[in-house]
Amino acid sequence: MAKITINGKEFDVDAGKNLVDAAEENGIEIPHYCYHPGLSIAGQCRMCVVEQEGNPKLQIACNMRCSEGLKVRTDTEKVQEAVKWNLEFHLINHPIDCPICDQAGECGLQDYYMKYGKYQSEMREEKVLKEKAVDLGEKIVLDKERCILCGRCVRFTQEISKTAALGIYNRGDRSVIGTVNDEPMTDNYQVNTVDICPVGALTSKDFRFEQRVWFLDEVESICGGCSKGCNIFVHHKSGKHIYRLKPRYNSQVNEHWMCDIGRDTYKNSNYDRRLTQARLGGIEMPTAEAIQIWAADLKTLVAMEQTDEIGIWLSPELTNEELESVFKLFAKEWGISKFFSENVSAIVAQDEAIDGLLYRKDHYPNSAGFLQATKTYKIKLDSTDSLVDQLDKTKIRHLIIFGPEADRAKTDNSRIANALTHQTFSVLVTAQLSVAESFPQALGIPSLSHLEKSGSLTNHAGLTQEMKGGLKMFREALSTQDILAKLEEEYRKPLDSDRKLEARL
Repeated sequence: MAKITINGKEFDVDAGKNLVDAAEENGIEIPHYCYHPGLSIAGQCRMCVVEQEGNPKLQIACNMRCSEGLKVRTDTEKVQEAVKWNLEFHLINHPIDCPICDQAGECGLQDYYMKYGKYQSEMREEKVLKEKAVDLGEKIVLDKERCILCGRCVRFTQEISKTAALGIYNRGDRSVIGTVNDEPMTDNYQVNTVDICPVGALTSKDFRFEQRVWFLDEVESICGGCSKGCNIFVHHKSGKHIYRLKPRYNSQVNEHWMCDIGRDTYKNSNYDRRLTQARLGGIEMPTAEAIQIWAADLKTLVAMEQTDEIGIWLSPELTNEELESVFKLFAKEWGISKFFSENVSAIVAQDEAIDGLLYRKDHYPNSAGFLQATKTYKIKLDSTDSLVDQLDKTKIRHLIIFGPEADRAKTDNSRIANALTHQTFSVLVTAQLSVAESFPQALGIPSLSHLEKSGSLTNHAGLTQEMKGGLKMFREALSTQDILAKLEEEYRKPLDSDRKLEARL
C-alpha cells in the first residue's frame, strides 16, 4: 500500500497503481481518452494532466504510478485551463453529429465538454472533412471525422487480438485510422474496438441506429456462448427486447473483453426466435394447461410403477440450480433413473481455447457444473444413441427434453425427433422456437432464455459465477424451477378418476 494525496486529501492505494484508476476508485475524475486499463500507455490525448508537487510542469496522470508520498492536484486553474484547451484541440475537426451518433449518451467528448468546456470556440480554421461510414469489416463501421486518434483501437489489435489489423495512416490533421492495405477485419474480436472507442468513431453494424443508450437498462449476466463464462452486461429496453451485450470486467475470466460470437447470442432471447406460448401438436395453449397435461401423463406412469418408461434428455446449458431442481424432483422424488445427454465428459476433455484468447471449443456454458451435478446426485447418464435405440424399441413412452438454445444440439435433436413414434408422449422445455419446431408433435413449454435466468454456471476452469437475471420478456415463459414446481403441484392433485371414487365413497 502507498499513501498518496490528491487535492489535499490522503488516500491509501495499492503501490504501483495507475493514478487515473486510483483517483477514480476514490471518487475523483481525471479526464482521459487514450488511456485504458487493459492497454499500454500511449500518452497521446494529454487530457489527464495534473500538477505534481515538486514538479514545475504539468504531468500526465496515465503515465504516473502511485508511490508513497505522491502529491497531485487536479483542481487548480492551471490544470483546468490545460484540460479546456486540450479538449478544444480534440474538437477542432470533430463534426456535430450528436443527433445521429450512436455514442450520444456515453460519449467522452460530450461529457467532458459539459464538465470542462462550455466555452465559445476561438478556432477560425475550417474543419477538415474526412470520410464517413467507412466499412472496416463484417462487424464495424468507422467515421473518420469523429476520430480523435486516441489510438485505443490500434493498440487493441496489436496487444490483445494480436491481429495488428488497424493502424494510423498519413500525417498531421490528415491522419486517419485504417486497416492494413484496406483489407476488411475478419477476426472474432472486432466489436471490442467499438467498446473502447470514446467518441463514436467506431460503431457496431449490429447496434448502429437501433436504440438510444439512455433508454436501455442494464443487468449483469454470464455469456452462454462457450465454456469460458465471460462476464457481461445485458442492455435491454424495459425487459422486452435485448439490444446488445457488452463485456463486464473480471480479472480472472475475460478482463475487459468478449468475443463477437458471444455478443450475437443475445438474438436467441428476442421475439423472433422464442417459443412464447405453450403448444401441443402445433395448437397453442396456456402454460398452466400444458403443465396439467404433462402432470396427468406422468402421474399415470408413476402410479403404475412404470418409471422405467420415462426418459429425460438434458443439456449442459442448464444452470446449476436448474439441474438441482431436475434431479431432486425426477430422480430423488419420483425414482426416475433414465437420464440422457450428449457425451459431456468427452466435450470437457476435448475443450480448448480456439483462438488463443477467449473463445473455446466447448460451446456450452455449464459443462463442468453439469458433470459435478450428476456426480453429486449419483445420476448415471446414458448417450443419445441409447435414447434413440430405446425410442425405436418403444421402451420409453414418456420423454422429457430440456432443450438448449441456438443450434448446439441440432444433430441430437433431429435424431431424437426422427425416433419418436405416436406411442411416446414427448415434452419439450425450451426457450427456442427452432427447437420446438424440431418436435412438432411434442408438448412444448416455454422457458426463460439464458440471459433471463438467475442462477450460477461453472466454467471450464471450475469457477462458479452468478447470473443476476431479473428480466422476463414473455408472460407465459417461466424459469425451469417454476415449471417443475408447478408440475409437482399438479402431480399431487388427484386425477379425475380419483375424484369420482372419492365422491362415491
